[in-house]
Amino acid sequence: MARYRPSLTISILASLGLLLILTWLLFSLLTFKTAANDLYAQKGEHARTLLKAFISLLPDSIPTYPEGFISPDSQAAQYIQKLSEESAFGRLTLLDRNGKAIFSAGKEGNDLYSPFQGLTKTADGSYILPDGGGLVQITAVLRYGEVVGKAGLLLSLAPEKARLDRSRQMLMAYFALDFILLLGLGSFVLSRIVVSPINRLLTATEKITGGQYSQRLIVSGSAELAKLATAFNEMASALSAKDLQVTEQMTALEKANSDLRQAREETLRTEKMASIGLLAAGMAHEIGTPLASIMGYAELSAGEQPENPAIQDYSRRISEDCSRIDRIVRGLLDFSRPRAPGGEDADVRDVVLTTIDLMTQQGVFKQLNLSTKIDEGLLPAKCDQHQLQQVIINLLLNSRDATPVGGAITVRARQDGAHIRLDVIDNGSGITDESMKHIFDPFFTTKPPGKGTGLGLAISARIIEGFGGRITAASKVGEGSCFSVWLPLARAEQGEET
Repeated sequence: MARYRPSLTISILASLGLLLILTWLLFSLLTFKTAANDLYAQKGEHARTLLKAFISLLPDSIPTYPEGFISPDSQAAQYIQKLSEESAFGRLTLLDRNGKAIFSAGKEGNDLYSPFQGLTKTADGSYILPDGGGLVQITAVLRYGEVVGKAGLLLSLAPEKARLDRSRQMLMAYFALDFILLLGLGSFVLSRIVVSPINRLLTATEKITGGQYSQRLIVSGSAELAKLATAFNEMASALSAKDLQVTEQMTALEKANSDLRQAREETLRTEKMASIGLLAAGMAHEIGTPLASIMGYAELSAGEQPENPAIQDYSRRISEDCSRIDRIVRGLLDFSRPRAPGGEDADVRDVVLTTIDLMTQQGVFKQLNLSTKIDEGLLPAKCDQHQLQQVIINLLLNSRDATPVGGAITVRARQDGAHIRLDVIDNGSGITDESMKHIFDPFFTTKPPGKGTGLGLAISARIIEGFGGRITAASKVGEGSCFSVWLPLARAEQGEET
């Protein structure tokens, strides 16, 4: 059987009934301020109504000082003349758009601008005078949506003050007797019945607002507060369930967006791959013949002067670079077609040092501080050394273009778990966050026209992915960039095969 709970109304009336027998005068004192505010509010509303009626009687065209004034025979003037007969009426003044008085009426002894004294030019609404002796109502005069003047009305608060003074004298006579009783017993009873449960409810509500949906309340007291606590608990449970549902939906939505984004990127990539395939096929055909001629002439030069070491070295370099050009073109063909992971075993240290030696022969790199940090005992990586060299060259050329004269480029290689990590670090101009989103896209470049094709990083990424590795970039504008390549260890793949 449910325990009987009295209603909130009965609880408060039963508790306050005993208190009001002894302390009704004290409650009257507590309401004195409210009564005073109500009186002043009523006075302000009365002043606003009078001023609104006066403004409605003004002509459509408001004159300006000194060309014109409001005629004493106008309806507005006659209305104010009748209004001035009231004892509380002080003065009404109408200002033009320039702040000059064009009409005023009121008790003798009041200054013409008394409704506006001590107020700013933008004042609007009701104001109590500093001495408390009067109330001022300021209202803008509008014509066709434009402020053409201001009207100010001063009313005396003497009747209200007299009424409040009489009430104050009666209340203060009983204040001392009832203050201690009401403050002690009244506060204790109300706190236990109403204030404490409501404060607990408020605290729990603030926690709910902060996302802590596990809050639950058990409230003693009236039936209304018990029902309120039950409703609060049900609300908290519903919010918790909705929050879980929203989280699940957001997760599903984010996954769907990610899938759509990946599908879109893959579609764009496929289209670009087709374009690159056509370009690479044409390049292979057009470059192959002159490249073979260059290599033939290099071999002839080496054969004609076998005792000249410089010619032999130049011929060797020409042949190697021509071979590299041929591999790049063929690599571009491979880039446009899917590549299965894999490759030969390569000594990363040897590839890096060979590439650095090759690049330091170029004039621009002679003006930069090119250094290496390679750990001893690096294991071989599962990759093609020629294609890895192409990747390193692409990264070095990008760093060279972004690094000013005297800058530093560092190539670092070390083992990172089951991978060899290769970093190319520079202190150049860096890459913006917007450009970082597209740096591995084919044909995307930040270089001026004619300075880059936008294929270097795209080809490098494709090559590394073909090895079963990955390439990432980190950059900060004005501080430099770091491109990192992860290559699978040869022994890791061998271990899987065994």
